[in-house]
Amino acid sequence: MTTFNLPDLGEGLPDAEIREWYVQLNDYIKVDEPMVAMETAKALVDIPAPFSGRVTKLYGQVGDIIKTGEALIDIGEGDGQTKTADQATVVGNLQRGSHIIEESPRGIQTKQTAISHQRGIKATPAIRALAKKLQINLNDCKGTGPDGQILVADIEKMRQQKSIKEVSSLTHSQQFSIADYEPLRGVRRVMSNVMKQAHQSIVPVTLVDDADIHAWPEKTDITLRLIRAVMAACQREPRLNAWFDESQLALCQHSQIDLGIAMDAPDGLFVPVLKNIAQESAVNLRRAIDKFKAEVKNRSISPDALLNPTFVLSNVGVFAGRYATPIVIPPMVAILAVGRMNEKVIIEQGKVNVHKQLPLSLTVDHRVITGGEAARFLSALIIDLQAI
Repeated sequence: MTTFNLPDLGEGLPDAEIREWYVQLNDYIKVDEPMVAMETAKALVDIPAPFSGRVTKLYGQVGDIIKTGEALIDIGEGDGQTKTADQATVVGNLQRGSHIIEESPRGIQTKQTAISHQRGIKATPAIRALAKKLQINLNDCKGTGPDGQILVADIEKMRQQKSIKEVSSLTHSQQFSIADYEPLRGVRRVMSNVMKQAHQSIVPVTLVDDADIHAWPEKTDITLRLIRAVMAACQREPRLNAWFDESQLALCQHSQIDLGIAMDAPDGLFVPVLKNIAQESAVNLRRAIDKFKAEVKNRSISPDALLNPTFVLSNVGVFAGRYATPIVIPPMVAILAVGRMNEKVIIEQGKVNVHKQLPLSLTVDHRVITGGEAARFLSALIIDLQAI
């Protein structure tokens, strides 16, 4: 029997969430067949079997968080592997035990000898083992099974409530039921941790301005024009296309622009990366953007497509809002948010005209980027956008 540990699924990620097991206890699996779907770093990853054998233990259920390097699954070599003897300790085998033990003030009795006793805790040994593992008091569980038996769903409900209590301290004045709260999972959990870390380390400064785009031809591809302007601005102020290592107090200025494009989805925020945008044609960039949108929508985007942006573009104006205070994600030092297009009255040579305006919000990490550098970057961006 060999224990397979959760590998690093991308750039030192600390953990991953079990989304779906493709195998069950005692199943025989062949090498390279998918064992489990894990969610991490805004992507779903199928982990294949490292070798053929019989599954002898699963180290978690759907929704559990497994740390990188910790045990994920045990696989026996060949068909002769025997089944684990103590099913009460195997979480992946919770539903196999049918012998219900009932606790009462008179002691522990089997259901067959306690028919007349109508109160107490009714649960299989596996359920009790799971409750012990999760540190859940069965006295607090309300059984929804036959005759009040405690089921897996009852344990899961208590686990969620316990998790919420640990991260949220509710006062008596807050008249909300704990059941109204839902633990963050998957992409949103990752986003929460990333944003918290960014807030704790970045020293943000945000500059806002408008680009007059009245000269743009009809049906101009806004995203492609913004990409062109970002390239021009990075050429003017290349320090904004960089990573900062705060542990070494060192700046790594990049020779190419790997542009992250923020994309909103029901599951959370995704930032696929367009590599070396200066070397790509407008046609190829548009194809790549459309491909990313489709992959984000159906959750098929590759983890590699989300790695290592050097600058990020976020078009919040698709929905609402003119200006924003976008958050810089380390190790990057800058991010640009584009707001909702609007019209503004302009007086030119004594005549009143209405011009379209594109709101821009640039946030930089003031630990390494000066106000002058940020202003010159924004100025170069606006000059390029206002050109025909």
